[in-house]
Amino acid sequence: MGKMIDGVWHAGKVTADSKDGSFQRQDAGFRDWITADGGPGPDGQAGRPAAAGRYHLYVSYACPWAHRALVVRALKRLEPLIDVSVVDPVMLDDGWTFATTRGGTGDPLHGADFLWQLYARARPGYTGKVTVPVLWDRATDTIVSNESAEIIRMMNTAFDHLGAAPGDFYPAALRADIDAINAPVYDEVNNGVYKAGFATTQDAYKAPQRRYSRVWTRSTRASPTRIGSSAA
Repeated sequence: MGKMIDGVWHAGKVTADSKDGSFQRQDAGFRDWITADGGPGPDGQAGRPAAAGRYHLYVSYACPWAHRALVVRALKRLEPLIDVSVVDPVMLDDGWTFATTRGGTGDPLHGADFLWQLYARARPGYTGKVTVPVLWDRATDTIVSNESAEIIRMMNTAFDHLGAAPGDFYPAALRADIDAINAPVYDEVNNGVYKAGFATTQDAYKAPQRRYSRVWTRSTRASPTRIGSSAA
């Protein structure tokens, strides 16, 4: 693992040390948006127009954040519109690589050996983590977004006029409820795995486990059908 500093890859720890040993997630470094007409994103982000074949998705089958981008791409039948490259599932000193011995596809766009090379291509001088998924814009030769939560929202509506499958998985009438559920699930379950895995003290390791247990208890109590129960 590692990270980039001033455009140069540095192997080693992917996270900075915190005083209490807890994992601190860095915000995604690329946050542009794809819209149907190229207008701004929902929070004023720089917009790019949806177009068939213009965008390319980089993923890892070993990354749960990349999984949801692949799931929404499949649900919206975007395979003919957005193609995909898969990195090697093992991340070592060079970070995500384009090795092809364990199911990786290589990089057909640029012939890169490592994902960090695409980050450097998109933003010389970039400092930060090198993560998947990455949504790449062929037309401008740069990264649109490396924030999975926003990539799936783009896929949800931006390509509808180009033949995407019908279906709105983030309907306006339910967004407040969806966001209210997503906030604790993200913080205490999705990100909780990383908080435990990258903790450097015992207390920092135990804290996300306790929060995960509380969320699990709330979710199973709220559901009319408990996980593990049989249907009548």
